[in-house]
Amino acid sequence: MDIKNIDIRYALDRPTRRLSLMISVVLALIFAAMWFIPDAYMRAWSIGMLLAIVLLYILSIPRFIRITPDALEIHCVVELTRIPREDIRSITSITRQEIKPLLLLGSYGFFGYYGYFASLNRWQTLKIYASNWQNLLLIEDIYETKYIVSCQNPSQLISLV
Repeated sequence: MDIKNIDIRYALDRPTRRLSLMISVVLALIFAAMWFIPDAYMRAWSIGMLLAIVLLYILSIPRFIRITPDALEIHCVVELTRIPREDIRSITSITRQEIKPLLLLGSYGFFGYYGYFASLNRWQTLKIYASNWQNLLLIEDIYETKYIVSCQNPSQLISLV
């Protein structure tokens, strides 16, 4: 089957959009409260640290999944994760309950769920690029690296890869 580049866009569901809005409001309130720190050095350091963390999250927001003839690519704002097709061992559909409990080392709802997650019941590390907790796919490569992605039509992605 001749495959050209196919893009599968991420779409935030309503709970994720609401959570993103709430996190943005809380961050804005924290930023505003930092102006009242009396020590100028601590104020500058705190604001700089907060801005660095927020910018790091923004630069890592997943945007779309591209399927090319030779790879599956997960595109974020400035990050690209490329998994060669011959390295993909399996792609299976999973539910949110199958990956609980997770120890978060990334964004938990700020315009999606992305970062490194440690599964405490399986003792494994997963890289997650999800816009919501529905339609999750577990991609495992031959190096036993595991990725979790979400998409609107998981059966289409499985059939294309």
